[in-house]
Amino acid sequence: MAKLVSKTYSEALFEVALEENKMDLFLDELSFVLETFEIHEDFYELFKTPLVKVDEKKEVIEKVFGDKLSKEMNNFLKIIIDKRRGHFIEQIKWSYEDMVNKHKGIVKAVAITAVPLKKEDKMILQNKLSSLTGKTVNLSNEIEESVVGGILIKIGDKVIDGTIKSRLEEMKESLSQIIV
Repeated sequence: MAKLVSKTYSEALFEVALEENKMDLFLDELSFVLETFEIHEDFYELFKTPLVKVDEKKEVIEKVFGDKLSKEMNNFLKIIIDKRRGHFIEQIKWSYEDMVNKHKGIVKAVAITAVPLKKEDKMILQNKLSSLTGKTVNLSNEIEESVVGGILIKIGDKVIDGTIKSRLEEMKESLSQIIV
């Protein structure tokens, strides 16, 4: 259900963003709203809870975000409140961000390594992945000691495993078939 709700609301916001040419603005504003909720957890709870009246929530949202957000984003937040979907705001933001990235030809990738990639190595890898996919790759680096060495790349639903760990497992499998 969460996926359906977030997709429905993010698609509606994306349509307005395209019409108004405010794709990046809306993404920035959604990020700002979520950052505010992270800092002020009680405010986020107020936004999500069904115990506070809808009109009271909308009044608080207007006071807090009124002049800091576009008219469209303020209205969007009020619609979320009206429909009692406040607890889906994070998923809506993620879904919206995916739509923006897809529209711009940007794909997220993660390089998992045992030690942090050097900045220049990360840039080289990012450029190679961009030329390989034909899209702009936004590469992040995650550290996982179990990788031992090498690199594991996750790009979209594809995985490129160039880790020593996977090679050792392949060798182990090969040896176990020979020995049996």
